[in-house]
Amino acid sequence: MEISTGIAEYNTTYNLNAVDDYNKFLKNNMSFQFDDDIKTDFEVALDNAAKSNPIKDKNDPTGLGNFAGMIGASVTNSLNAVNAAKIEANRMQEDIAMGGPTSIHDAMIAAEKATLSMEMAIQVRNRILSAYTDITNMGI
Repeated sequence: MEISTGIAEYNTTYNLNAVDDYNKFLKNNMSFQFDDDIKTDFEVALDNAAKSNPIKDKNDPTGLGNFAGMIGASVTNSLNAVNAAKIEANRMQEDIAMGGPTSIHDAMIAAEKATLSMEMAIQVRNRILSAYTDITNMGI
């Protein structure tokens, strides 16, 4: 393929055959096809991690159910901690309102801890939902 500038003073011809030759080479080259028999570095790393840290249950030999159960237990414990912080903040506020020995300073700190832990739980939930949405929208 040759392209001319069309300008009389610069009547130079550019040879673009090298680009066509390179494209033909790429079409005939098999370097862009993946060999299914050879594992990628990521697959090897996952296999090594699974062998060194097996998570298995006698009812679930693959270990996935146990892993999901551990994530569920972690989320449950976190939500229980958020709830406990809110209950403690409410108890301290009631104690102040009834003239109890709780200081306003401690009650305000407990209320801020409860608020921050709730906001963090909401952000974690949002991130989990975002990750789930991204994973379900992935093309295979």
